Amino acid sequence: MEVAITQPLKPNPSVDLRLVSNLRRARLEFEELGLQFEEVIARFDEEIRKQKLKRIQKSLSLLDNNSDRL
Repeated sequence: MEVAITQPLKPNPSVDLRLVSNLRRARLEFEELGLQFEEVIARFDEEIRKQKLKRIQKSLSLLDNNSDRL
């Protein structure tokens, strides 16, 4: 039984360049997406801070109203 010996594939520079270019683009797109997520998270954080401030102010107002009655 004979075993066929195959020649190793030679790298194709144009394919390599295209793949590297695609990888760079994908990396940049992921980086952009990460920054967009950070922006959304920052908006949620700001909304949470506003809600917390309102709760604290409401609690202070209730305490002031109750202390006036004493």
